[in-house]
Amino acid sequence: MNKRIIALIVLILMAGASIGTMLFFKDKKNKEDNKIQEEINDNVLFDFDPYSPTQIVFTKGDESYTCKLDGEKWILESGEFPVDQTYCQLICTYCSNLTAVENYGEITDEKLKMYGLDNADKVEITEPKGTHTITIGNMSPTGEYYYATVDGKKNVYALELMRGSVLKLDRLLIKNKELLPYTLYDLKEVTTYKDGKILCDLTFDEDGSKWELPAYYSQVTLDQTEVTATFNNIVRLEAEEMMDEKLDDLTKYGFDKPYGEAVVKGLDGSERHLLVSINESDPKYCYVLVDKEQVEMYYTADLDFTQKTAYDYIVQNYNTASYYNISGFSFKFRENDDKCTLDNDAKECTYNGKSVDIDSSETYLAFTNFYNSFSILKLKGTDAEAKPELKDPELSAEFLLKEGGSIKIDLVKGEDTIYYVFRDGKYIGAYVDESMLTGRNTVSDFYLKFKKLANI
Repeated sequence: MNKRIIALIVLILMAGASIGTMLFFKDKKNKEDNKIQEEINDNVLFDFDPYSPTQIVFTKGDESYTCKLDGEKWILESGEFPVDQTYCQLICTYCSNLTAVENYGEITDEKLKMYGLDNADKVEITEPKGTHTITIGNMSPTGEYYYATVDGKKNVYALELMRGSVLKLDRLLIKNKELLPYTLYDLKEVTTYKDGKILCDLTFDEDGSKWELPAYYSQVTLDQTEVTATFNNIVRLEAEEMMDEKLDDLTKYGFDKPYGEAVVKGLDGSERHLLVSINESDPKYCYVLVDKEQVEMYYTADLDFTQKTAYDYIVQNYNTASYYNISGFSFKFRENDDKCTLDNDAKECTYNGKSVDIDSSETYLAFTNFYNSFSILKLKGTDAEAKPELKDPELSAEFLLKEGGSIKIDLVKGEDTIYYVFRDGKYIGAYVDESMLTGRNTVSDFYLKFKKLANI
């Protein structure tokens, strides 16, 4: 969150805490002479309901921004950019009980010039009882205060440095700092890119009220909870800092070689384009170029969705056929070529023509471990661009279903240690790796343990 936004929140909390202190010393202050009491009262610059304003005007010279309350939302009168709702309300809350630390006597032309109040920043807050106007001039030579005047008051006042700084005009403070102009329920499509190629593409199916991957991933199951959790995070993100507007030189922040890229579309047909680059001097932060114009800074971890592939959103344990839904299976693994028939209700099993006592808990456990090792595939990645051929599979398993029909799975060796997964002869767009096939608690391990125990 922007430091000056944080400062506003802190000041509001401090103001609330100070009310108790003022009440504590009320009796003492009542004993002070009238002159001192008048000075104290005069230093109370504003006193109004913080939720009553309907308009805020920020001005500095020829630069001016008028924010109006439209229903429950602040909008910029010119429509040039969306407004930061939190900032506008904080300004109203902060100014509603604003108090100066001291005053420098009556306003004169000389003082206005000396304190930089002749060409000052101005904030005008309008509520039903009228308009409250404050001008903020120069910082004091000691760096402790900002000089200020208030319409309807005769003196020049001093505001503590932080109290004055948050009222200085800053266009980027007024500007909406949300990464996306959508709620979770406004999203239609989120597409990420890497080196100009699609990394992941998710689209919301309004009829089915669910997110979907492209058709070539139809054989895998999308984890709706994971998608929702990720997108619920990104629609809440706000910039830590607003930086350059209308950026012309992409190399300035490294956007010529982006770390990530995304296009987010809304149900209303609008879209937002994001380019992400890492802040090399402090990698925990990254820069985001929004719609090729506004540069904003975020925590790098919050933009990790731009690095996610389809694999990060799918159910990674790929279930082919439940043990309780089959009547048997064939299993080919390297030099092995086996067949099994199964009747779970009768607790009967034959393996390669030999009866297996699955009523025995030890044998049953060994058998189910073996079965699950190849019927539940532990996917290790997705690769939609791969075009593997169903040729010489390392493992093949065909599951005979009780209700009829079958499901066939083939694993075909790819590059390095990966094996592409085919279902009923079609590549599913995902792969497993060698860790599923060899080593402890793998297909080969459970297979040998079952055969040894069953004496096959």
